[in-house]
Amino acid sequence: MGAALTRERQVGAADTQRIRQLVTGYQAARALLAADELGVVRLLESGSKSAEELAHGTGMHAPSLYRFLRALSTVDLIEEDSEGRFSLGPLAGGLRDAARIGVESYRAWAELPFSLRTGKPAFSEVYGKPLYDYLSEDEVRAARFDSALAAVSRDWGPAVFEAYDFGGFRTVVDIGGGRGTFLATLLEAYPTIKGVLFDMPQVVEHAGPILEDAGVAERCRCVGGNFFEAVPEGADAYTLCNLLTDWDNEHAIAILKTCQRAMPPHARVLVIDRVLPPTGNPNRQAMAFLDLFFLVLEGGSIRTSDDFTQILAAAGFPRHPDLDHIQHRRSTSQFIAA
Repeated sequence: MGAALTRERQVGAADTQRIRQLVTGYQAARALLAADELGVVRLLESGSKSAEELAHGTGMHAPSLYRFLRALSTVDLIEEDSEGRFSLGPLAGGLRDAARIGVESYRAWAELPFSLRTGKPAFSEVYGKPLYDYLSEDEVRAARFDSALAAVSRDWGPAVFEAYDFGGFRTVVDIGGGRGTFLATLLEAYPTIKGVLFDMPQVVEHAGPILEDAGVAERCRCVGGNFFEAVPEGADAYTLCNLLTDWDNEHAIAILKTCQRAMPPHARVLVIDRVLPPTGNPNRQAMAFLDLFFLVLEGGSIRTSDDFTQILAAAGFPRHPDLDHIQHRRSTSQFIAA
């Protein structure tokens, strides 16, 4: 009996410790965001520095900053040597993309109950405007966000092209394609295809350097507009890469319907996006919390395969016979519907 009680206490203590770690996780999250916000990682890119040097570069209180740096060294963001100097740790390279809207996201998450009560993004409640309106007010902020999205497109490209053959298309319109990273990757992989990059005018105007660096600028036309109103007509394929997750079902269906109005009878719409794994999948936890992230910031969601089928049907797209085969071939979190 005594041994059984001891085991129960041990399990209870372990559970309590885990709960404490989860509840206090905001501490590490805020510290990481502060490291990005204050420019600590940027300053360390030129080499190791002492806490005093970093305090001078950031305008912080040196003794307090040292305590901050010491804490960050326990999570592998930075490293401290025997002389008390700090350098970048193994996780530093991924911080900027992970903190793409940084403190703004953190403050919106503090109002999570608002989203749970209303189904609307807490970001708009906190900042008085939707996320993309907020981003568009500052060019540096917008460029940083677009850079993070571009990193996603680069990561997804190889899996997308392995899963689906674009070779039969002559012209592809990339809807909400940002500054053109995904479309440039597609045109690089398929030299006979011509592309049309479609997004807001203030976004596509920055696409030139990306398309030129990829050597595809001569095969790509940039068009500014609103994908709720109209998109370029007459293409063979319309790609929506990392787009529908930003929107609730009503808006996602509206985007798909706009595409349908522009498509000739032979054309296809290709949705390339995250899919929520089933229960028991090791990726489900991260994806489920990312789903909440989209709710809080944008009012969007990460959908299951069935969810995608339903919104496509609601927009007038029948289920394509190759869909199950495409999903089966995929080994990453993107979903492709043809």
